[in-house]
Amino acid sequence: MKYCIQDPAFRAAAEEISGKFGFTLEEGGLPVEICLGKQNRILYDGAKLCIEAQKKVLVFAMLKRFSDRAPAAPYEEKLEEHFSDLTYMLDCSRNAVAKPETVEELIRHLAVLGYDSLGLYMEDTFLVPAYPYFGYLRNGYSPEDIARMQAACERFGMELVPYIQTLAHFGTLLRHYAMGHLFDTGDILLVGEEETYRFIEALISTCSKLFHSKEINIGMDEAYMLGRGAYMDKHGARSRFDIMEEHLTKVLAICRKYGYEHPMMWSDMFFSLALNAQYEAGIPAELAARIPQDVELIYWDYCSTSEAHYTEMIRKHKRFENRIGFAGGAWKWLGYTPDNRYSFVSNGEAARACIKEGIGRFIVTGWGDNGADCSPFATLPALLACGRMNFGEFEQDEDFAKAFFTLTGIALCDFMAIDLCNRVTRNDDVEEKNSANKYLLFNDILLGTLDTTIDDGLGGLYGEHAEKLAAAEKRGGAWAYLFTTQRTLAELLAIKSEIGVTLRRAYASGDKKALACELARLKRLPALIEAFYEALRAQWERENRPNGFDVQDLRIGALKQRVQTAIRKVSAYLDGEAPSVPELGEKLLDFMGHNEEFEKDYDQCEWRWRRMTSVNVNE
Repeated sequence: MKYCIQDPAFRAAAEEISGKFGFTLEEGGLPVEICLGKQNRILYDGAKLCIEAQKKVLVFAMLKRFSDRAPAAPYEEKLEEHFSDLTYMLDCSRNAVAKPETVEELIRHLAVLGYDSLGLYMEDTFLVPAYPYFGYLRNGYSPEDIARMQAACERFGMELVPYIQTLAHFGTLLRHYAMGHLFDTGDILLVGEEETYRFIEALISTCSKLFHSKEINIGMDEAYMLGRGAYMDKHGARSRFDIMEEHLTKVLAICRKYGYEHPMMWSDMFFSLALNAQYEAGIPAELAARIPQDVELIYWDYCSTSEAHYTEMIRKHKRFENRIGFAGGAWKWLGYTPDNRYSFVSNGEAARACIKEGIGRFIVTGWGDNGADCSPFATLPALLACGRMNFGEFEQDEDFAKAFFTLTGIALCDFMAIDLCNRVTRNDDVEEKNSANKYLLFNDILLGTLDTTIDDGLGGLYGEHAEKLAAAEKRGGAWAYLFTTQRTLAELLAIKSEIGVTLRRAYASGDKKALACELARLKRLPALIEAFYEALRAQWERENRPNGFDVQDLRIGALKQRVQTAIRKVSAYLDGEAPSVPELGEKLLDFMGHNEEFEKDYDQCEWRWRRMTSVNVNE
C-alpha cells in the first residue's frame, strides 16, 4: 500500500517505517487523515483512509492492519483493546546488551504491532556514576544510549520503561570485591542497612534522570534465601514476609521521592510467602492487607497451556488488595533456539484468562537466562501473536500468516522452522518444550550425563531439521542470518546429539570396526562447531555489544577442546597406545534421577551450562 500522510505529528515516524511492513509513504499515495479520539476505528471510503485512535502508537498498528487487508471496496473496522498496557520486556542483563540501533529496530516492529511500552531489564547494565563497578565491563547503557532509545519510542507514541532490581539477581555485581559489603547471601542485597538504601536510591535516582516514563519495575523476585545469611547473623531468624514488607516500604519511599508513585514489582516473593502451606485455602487476608497499596504486583507465569490454571492463579492474586498485572513470555531463554509454538499457546491461554479477569497490564518477557544465546527477533511470531491477542484475535490462521509476512517479508511456515532445534520427536505436541538445542550441544561426549535422555535416531531427525532450515535460510531475506545460526547448529547436532551414545555402545560391544566408524564421525565435529561458532558470532556482533560474547568463547572453546580430547582418547585406544577409554566404560545413571531406568523426557528444560556439561567442580 502507498500512503500520503501530511500530519507532522505522524509523518516522521511513518517515514521511518516506510518501505517496511507492507506500506510506503509517497506523495501520490492514498490520503490518510489521522486523529486521536475516543475509539479505534479504520474507515476507508475508496478515496481516503481515516484512522481514529485512542493513542498514537495504534495509528501505526492500524496502518499495518489496513495494509494487510488491502481492501478494494469501502471498509470500516472498529477495534477494542483488551489491555491498557501491552509491553515487551527485553532482557539486557544476561550478557547480550543489545545495541541501541538493534533496540530501535525492535521498537519499529513493536510499534506496528500496537505495543505501548518497551521495558529494558537492566540488573547492572546501565551506568550509575556513584558506583563505578556497577556495569563495569558489562557494556552498560549510557545516558546518551537511553536518550536515543527513548526518542525512538516517543516517535511512535511508546514509552521506554526501566526494569531494575532492588533486592536480588545481582550475581554479576557480587563478583566485585568493592560491592561485597552490600550482600546478605548469594545474589541478595543485605536489607535494613543504610548503605544498601543509598545504593538503591542511586539506582532509582539515575532512572528518574534517564527515563521520561513514570513507570518503573523494581524487581524483588526470587530472593528465596532472603535473611538467611549476613542478615541473620546480625538480626537473628526473622519472618521473610516481615523482612520483605519492611524492605518494600523503604524502597517505595525512595520511589515516591523521585516521582514513581505506583511502581511495579514481581509478585512471587509475597505470593509464595503468603501462601506457604495455605495454598489451597488462598492467601490469608491479614497478610494480604499488609502489602503497601501503591505497588502493582506482576504475576509472572510462562509454563502452562491451561486457561483454568491462569484464572485460578489470578484469582488467588486478587486476594491482595493491590493492582495486579501479568507477565507471560516469548520463549527465548532455553538456549540458542526459541519456542514460538509454545509461546503461542501459553500466552494465548494466559491472555484469555487476563481478559476475563480484567487484568489491565500484559507484559511479554524476553528473558535471556544463562547467556542470552537467542536473538529477540527469533520470537517475532510470538510478539505478533500477543499483539493480536490485545484485539481478541487468538488464532494463527491465514490472516495471521499474512500479517506475519508483511511484518517480516518471510512466510510464517518458513520462519517457524526457527524452532526446530528444540524438537526431539516428530510429534506435534506443544507440551514437548525443551532446551535440546543447548543440552545436546554441551552434553559432554565422554562423561555423557545427558546421554540417558537421548533416543536412537535423533541425529537423523536433526539432519531433517537442517534441510528445512537451509530452505528457510534461502528465502530468509533480511532474517537469513537467524537461520544460518540455526542451520549450522542443526548440522552440528546431526552428529553431536547422539555421538556419545553410539561411541559408548560400540566401545561396550568391543567392536573396534564400529568404534572406528564412530571416530570418523567424531572427527567431523570440529569443522561443524567452527561453522556454528562463526554464524553465532556474526549474529551477536550484528545485534549486541561485544562484552558478554566472551562467555560464548569460553563455552564453545571448552566444547572444542573436549571434542579433541575424545578424539585423542578413542584414537589412542584404537591404535593400541592406550588399553581403554575409562570414561566410556563407566555405567551411566538416569539424568532425571531414576537410577538405571532411563527416562526419555521430551519436556526437558535444563538451561544451565554448568549442569549440562559436567558433574565435577566448576565454580
